[in-house]
Amino acid sequence: MNTTWPGDSATVVRWLRATLHAEVADSREARISGLDDVKIAADLSGNDLQHLTVDATRVRLQFDWRASPDLAARNEAAAGHHDPQPVGEEPGTIQEMRIRATPIRIERTDVNIDVQAFDIPILWQTFAEPTDPRHPESINGLSAPDDLSSARGTFSASVRTQDLVPLLTSVLRPALAEVGIRLGRVKLDVTGDGSDGIHVTAYAGGRWKLLLASAHADAKIRVTRDAVITVNELTLGSRNPLVALALRFTRKHVREIVGQPYDLNAALGDDQGATSSRIHDLRVATGEDFSVSGRVN
Repeated sequence: MNTTWPGDSATVVRWLRATLHAEVADSREARISGLDDVKIAADLSGNDLQHLTVDATRVRLQFDWRASPDLAARNEAAAGHHDPQPVGEEPGTIQEMRIRATPIRIERTDVNIDVQAFDIPILWQTFAEPTDPRHPESINGLSAPDDLSSARGTFSASVRTQDLVPLLTSVLRPALAEVGIRLGRVKLDVTGDGSDGIHVTAYAGGRWKLLLASAHADAKIRVTRDAVITVNELTLGSRNPLVALALRFTRKHVREIVGQPYDLNAALGDDQGATSSRIHDLRVATGEDFSVSGRVN
């Protein structure tokens, strides 16, 4: 059994970097360049990380929706795989963590991300053998216990509003192409609607085989500080008679969406249990930048 985990700060940094490279290598859709430029710093004292910083500024993220046969075979094999139980486990705490990318480049668009967290309980795990034979570092693990009630933090993400269309199209175009749809012109306008709402108008055109089509949408969305999202108005339409006819069959679903609140904290509770973290002071801002920020505790 490995008795040197977590060891010292340098050991933790090497494990984090190796694990990051392994996760990216196994990614089915994303191609990431610049991983060697990610700055990772850790300050370990006993079993507690007093500081952990991951700076992914200038890393480039690109998407490839064509899964390789090798990855598809791995995913199929992993479906019946059960995670092994650790033979050793030591509790610890990340007293202060920051993950930032100012910016990270997603396809051709700069996105700013900043996450800070404090007092996160963790478990240093040791296994009898590597959980993935391809990655020797997987003999050690780092996980979170069920009870995260002590954790707290803040998050923010922003992109220039004029870059929303290039961001969306660069991600969606290759994905739609895989199912035979060629995405054409896209328009998107996002503006503020009162103190806690946004007004979204969108247009998209495309081609499927010989069929040219386009559709437009208009929505008013309310986002409360307590992370409750409600679509107050939603209109869909098209000048193409076939698309317009197809949209008629969505009216029931549209009626079910409009006015129905979606509580992000309730969804987190379903995923994480009674001791899950909660989002507070959620803010969506529009203007020169489109940004989302909030607190978690």
